[in-house]
Amino acid sequence: MFSPLTPRARLLLKISFMVTFAEAMLVPMYAAFAEKVGGSILDAGIAFAVFSMATGGAVALIGTRPWFQHNIKRFLMLGFVISSACDISYIFVVNKWQLFAAQIVAGLATGMIEPTWDALFTDDIEHSSAKHWSIWAGGTHLTTGAAALLGGVVVASKGFTPLFATMAAIDALALVVAWRGLRDTPAAAA
Repeated sequence: MFSPLTPRARLLLKISFMVTFAEAMLVPMYAAFAEKVGGSILDAGIAFAVFSMATGGAVALIGTRPWFQHNIKRFLMLGFVISSACDISYIFVVNKWQLFAAQIVAGLATGMIEPTWDALFTDDIEHSSAKHWSIWAGGTHLTTGAAALLGGVVVASKGFTPLFATMAAIDALALVVAWRGLRDTPAAAA
C-alpha cells in the first residue's frame, strides 16, 4: 500500500499520524475537561469554536503570505513547537478563560501545521493523488479511533495531567521526526 509513496510522503504521513494521535487523545474527554476547570458543556463548545476560528484565521491570514510560502518547513517546525507547548499548558489550566486562551494558541499552531503539511505532501503527489489522500484519510481516522480509546483509558486510570504530558511528548517526537527527516529534503515549496 505504501510502496508507491516517496520516502518524504511516507515521512509526512508518519508525522501527520503522530500529531493526529496526540490531539485525538483528548477529543472524547474534552467536555469533561472543560467541566473540570469550571466550564460547562456550552463552554466546551465555545472552546472548540475558538480553536476552529483561530485555526481558520491563522491559515487565511498567515498561510497566504509570500514569506510563509517561502519558509514552509520552518513554519511546520514552529507549529509543532507551539502545539507541544500548548499541550503542556493544559496542565496549568484552571478556568474556562485559560482554556479559551489555550485553544487560541492551539488553533494558531494548527493553522501553521495544516497548510505547511498540505503543501509538502501535495508536492510529492504526481499521478496518484487519490491513493495518497486515501492513505492519509484512512490512516487519520484509524489513528483518531485508537487515540480516543487510549486517551479515555489514560484519563480514567491516571487523570488529565498524564494525558497532556503524553500528548506533548508525542507532538515533540513529531517535531524531532519532522526536523530530522525534512531538513535535507529538497522541495519546491521549502
